[in-house]
Amino acid sequence: MSPTPFEHGLALAWSDGALSRNGAIMLETLQTQLGISDSERAEQEQAWLVDISKPERRSFGDGDLILREWLEGLDDHESLAPAVRSLGRAALDVGLSKVGWKEAIQFAEGLGLGDELAEGVWLEKEAEPLKDWPPALDPLAIILGLVISMPSMATEKVSKFSDGTAFVSIKHPDAKPTRLSWMPNLLPIDSEGCEWGWEDEAEPDSEMPSRSMVYSKSVLLAWIRRLVAMRKDRGEDGLVGLPDNCRLMPSSSELITDGNTMTLSMIVDLGGAGLVRPWASVTVEGQPSIVPAPAGISDNWVMIHDALAGLLITGLETLPRQLLLAGGCEVSIQAPEIDGEWVVHDIA
Repeated sequence: MSPTPFEHGLALAWSDGALSRNGAIMLETLQTQLGISDSERAEQEQAWLVDISKPERRSFGDGDLILREWLEGLDDHESLAPAVRSLGRAALDVGLSKVGWKEAIQFAEGLGLGDELAEGVWLEKEAEPLKDWPPALDPLAIILGLVISMPSMATEKVSKFSDGTAFVSIKHPDAKPTRLSWMPNLLPIDSEGCEWGWEDEAEPDSEMPSRSMVYSKSVLLAWIRRLVAMRKDRGEDGLVGLPDNCRLMPSSSELITDGNTMTLSMIVDLGGAGLVRPWASVTVEGQPSIVPAPAGISDNWVMIHDALAGLLITGLETLPRQLLLAGGCEVSIQAPEIDGEWVVHDIA
């Protein structure tokens, strides 16, 4: 049986193995936000706590941070409602069982979005085709079985150009931007050069460096999420070393740069053991290399750590090749470097 929204919040609050004072305060906020009574909360809390063992605090994860992110996402009801309708419509495309419907509507009603889910499933109100959903709805997408199916459901878009700021640039006379079927929200920019920008016309956090090939960490992060989705589509594990029946939440992934180091993290649903956010770092000096996992953690956590680091290295190795191929530019590039929020290469 899938958890209720409050039980999901409990899992987030305890995801690093302990409940902090801030976590307890946020659970109070969640109770108010969901509109459940003290008796309803006590019943759910008691049932949930009985089913878990409280391990020692792990080296990975930060329950307060994860719960805060989820709470902030739930505040944006205006964007959640149409997304829930689209999730309901998409669930019909992949097949929705009676059990799946029962669990999904229970969770959606807990969020105050039961009517919207029903409207999408029963087509009582027009729902847009599913392209993406807010991370706050990841639990509902998992219940509906859409975590694996969503990437293949993106609808074909009419070719268009971005008028925004460049997030990718290739400076070579043979390079011309084309539409990227594997990243449809990154649009070619209508200019004399070879550049791509995000469809929503977002602005980068810093000025793009002047190098032969440059791309933002936001593009790398989107590509890493796509790599996980493609592995799932092929029936492979999204991440090596996870226990059976665990799920990755690619939309929760974050990428942080610090000097020549990149750190990738991603929420993992461990089922009855709750949610955790493992992380791993890679140094980018010449060929990227894994920063060893912290000393003292278990072999299983080391395996997950190294798998995440390997995923980041795979992204750094494959993304520039994909971009060069899309630009029609058959050239060699040197090893990546980090320049603030940007990854840069020199064309050999």
